[in-house]
Amino acid sequence: MALPASGQISINDIYAETGNENEINASLKDISDGTFVTINTVNPAANRPDQSAPHEMSEFYSYDHDLTSSSWGGSWSAGTQSIGSNPGSTSYYNRSITFTGFTSDVIDVYYTLNSGVVRGGLSVATSTSGFPSNSATYYTVNSGTGNFTTNISIDGSGTLYCRFKYVQHSSLHETSNRTIKIVADGETTPGFAQINFDDSGGGFP
Repeated sequence: MALPASGQISINDIYAETGNENEINASLKDISDGTFVTINTVNPAANRPDQSAPHEMSEFYSYDHDLTSSSWGGSWSAGTQSIGSNPGSTSYYNRSITFTGFTSDVIDVYYTLNSGVVRGGLSVATSTSGFPSNSATYYTVNSGTGNFTTNISIDGSGTLYCRFKYVQHSSLHETSNRTIKIVADGETTPGFAQINFDDSGGGFP
């Protein structure tokens, strides 16, 4: 369990976080510079001591001694969903992906176009407790990262549930291949899936 992000913390709190709650001999310097126990550098720089003097208790805000490297559990879950061929119609489909080691990171879902032309509109609703409903709040899936508009953060390990909404163009068919990616703020390696859109009778693999 990580230390709090604000408020009062004590050396005993830090001892407990590092698994040494009965230790009383280490100084703040020894705790901060790694002499007492190796600092877990998987924590973002803002959430761990910089190991340089002057040493301050506040450098341990949000420090999680047991934090592991963050990662996505492979690619999106598999499956096929027919889109149909009715202009202006709406299709929904569920996808999920597991995650590990994130710390309250806001996520972004976006796409890159591999082939074809984008005609229909794509949006997504996200949750960590099950697939959202059709009436949930949906956010546009943009072509490129950096928007972080899904209004959800992920923390620790679990499953991210995404319900995609595809609205076909009112008069034009789309036959395209997009790679749908998901990334957390501050991370560089996304989870991803390659998805074919073919609303003239194709599917959503």
